[in-house]
Amino acid sequence: MSLLQVKQVRKNAGSNVLIPYVDFEVKQGQCVAIQCNHELGSQLLESIMGRISISDGEIFLDGIQVNMASQEIVRKSVGVQRLNEGVYERLKVAEFLRFYAMLHEVKADLYTLLRRLGLSEKENTLISKLSLSEKRRLLIAKALVHEPKLLLLEDPEQNVDLETSYILRNLIASLVEEGKSVLITTMVLEQAISVTSEVYLYSHSGLKKLDTSSEVPETEAPEDGLNVTTIADGDTDRTDGLPTDQANRELSVDNSEEDINTLPYITENEVMTKESDTAQIKNKTARDEDKSEVFVQPVRLEKIPAKVGDKLILFDPTEVDYIESQEGVANLHVLQGTYPCSFSLTVLEEKLKPYGFFRCHRSYLVNLQKVREVITWTRNSYSLILEDTEKSSIPLSKGKYDELKQILGI
Repeated sequence: MSLLQVKQVRKNAGSNVLIPYVDFEVKQGQCVAIQCNHELGSQLLESIMGRISISDGEIFLDGIQVNMASQEIVRKSVGVQRLNEGVYERLKVAEFLRFYAMLHEVKADLYTLLRRLGLSEKENTLISKLSLSEKRRLLIAKALVHEPKLLLLEDPEQNVDLETSYILRNLIASLVEEGKSVLITTMVLEQAISVTSEVYLYSHSGLKKLDTSSEVPETEAPEDGLNVTTIADGDTDRTDGLPTDQANRELSVDNSEEDINTLPYITENEVMTKESDTAQIKNKTARDEDKSEVFVQPVRLEKIPAKVGDKLILFDPTEVDYIESQEGVANLHVLQGTYPCSFSLTVLEEKLKPYGFFRCHRSYLVNLQKVREVITWTRNSYSLILEDTEKSSIPLSKGKYDELKQILGI
C-alpha cells in the first residue's frame, strides 16, 4: 500500500522551475532515497509537508491530498529532519525532546528513543555541548518523538562522523522492519545506494529510478569491440595454448574431415575424389588466409583515457581510486578530481582486473589497493572506506561481500 504518492508535481517561481515534473511513491514499510541537489530536495520536502503550494500535480499522504489546509493531518503523520534546522541550545537533551512531545500532545518513551539514537549518556547534557553529529541525531530523535508513519530526512549523513552514519543506517533498517516509511533526499549517490535499493536520480532529464541490482546481469554483452569465441568442449584441450587463428584453422580442418567421415557409404573412386577435393579446398583456404591474414600485436592497457573538453587525459591505473557509473557514463575518481571515461564500466572491469580492481557494486569499480576499511552497517548493507583524503565510502553489495572475502583471504 502506498503511504506517499507524488504525482506529476511541479513548482514554478516566475520563470524559474524549482521542482520539475516528478512522479514517485513511497510504500508502507519502504525506504526511498532521492539523489538531487539541495535546493530541489528542500523544495520537495516542503511540498510534501504542505508548507508551500505547488504549481501542478498532486501529493497524497495515506490517501489524503496534501495542501496548505491539511497541515494538522500531516503534522501527526510525518516527522521531518531538515539539514539546517536549529535547536534550543540552552535546553538539555531530554528537555528538548519533552518539549516537542508536549507540542505533539504525546507521551514519548524518551529512554528508548535516546538509546536508538546513541544519546543515552547525553540525556542531561546541554545541547550547546553536543557535537555536530550528536545534534543531527537529536534532530532525528525529535522527528520521531510522536512515532510518525513517514520520516523525511534531508541529507542526514552530511558532515557527520562514522558512528552517526552507522546509527542512522541501522535506525532506518529498524524503522522499515517496523512498517514505517522513510524518504531521504541526499546529494551523495553512494549514501542513497547504501541505505536502500529504491533510489531515484535527478538529472537534466528529470527524475529517474536507478537499477540498483547488486549483481551484473549475465546477459550483459561485451562492449567496445571485445569478441567472445565459443568452441566445443571436445576441442578445448587440443587447441589450448595455440594462437586463435591457428586454433580456428585446425578446428575448421577437423570439421571438414568429420563431414567426410560421416558421409553415407560410397565407392573407393568416390572416396578418392572426395579426398582430392578436400585437399584442394585446404590448399586454397591456406593460400587465401596467407594473403588476407594480418598479424595484430596484442596491446596491454597501461593508461585509462578520459576526455575533458577537447583534451584527452591518460591516467595510470594506480592513480584511480574508484570508478562510478552514472547514467551510463563511467567517471574516474582520482586525486585531482573526477573525469568521464569513454569506456563503459563493464569494459573497464575486464581491462583493470590485472591491476587489482574489483566490481563491488553494479555501479562501482574500486581499486582494492586503496581500500582501508570494510564496514558492515546492517546485515544487508556494507561499505568500503578508502584511504584517500576524503575517506570516500563506496557501497559493497551483499552478493559481492563473500567474493571479496575470498579475494582478501579472510
